[in-house]
Amino acid sequence: MAKTPTKGRSAPVAQMQPVKQRTANRLLILLTMIAFIPFSLPTLLVMFCGLLPTLVAALLERGDNRYAWICVGGLNFSGLAPWLFTLWFGHHELSYAIQEITGLTMLLTSFGAAALGWLLYLAMPPVVTTVLSATSQRRAIVLAAQQRKLVEQWGEEVVVRIEDPAREDGS
Repeated sequence: MAKTPTKGRSAPVAQMQPVKQRTANRLLILLTMIAFIPFSLPTLLVMFCGLLPTLVAALLERGDNRYAWICVGGLNFSGLAPWLFTLWFGHHELSYAIQEITGLTMLLTSFGAAALGWLLYLAMPPVVTTVLSATSQRRAIVLAAQQRKLVEQWGEEVVVRIEDPAREDGS
């Protein structure tokens, strides 16, 4: 039996819109994007060729936590940015875009930055684990020292003994 919505709670906007209206909105967005392709073809060409490592990272990564494409994509885009700015603010022509993607400098910079993104993605978990482990060990040492001070001040009565649940005699 399905739950009925309770008073005071509103359904998400996507559920409130009729299916026909959502389909019409998606169609309108798609047609608008198609209409802009001739004006942005040089940008699309440079971005497609330059951001191939990001596309590969997004397609190959499995699992719930998909962060590789974000790490790779951020650095990949930063490596591609100077050529995009030159394209946008200088020569926004298809011939210039083809000249840039066939040149080695843009691709090496873009793909090299993506490689640094992969390196960052692969190197960070062990670094974070090491830092958290060292922090936890240091915190345990500080707490043990504080406990020793309390025992010196108040005596052994303040020490709480944690009993082993496996022991049956209670001693």
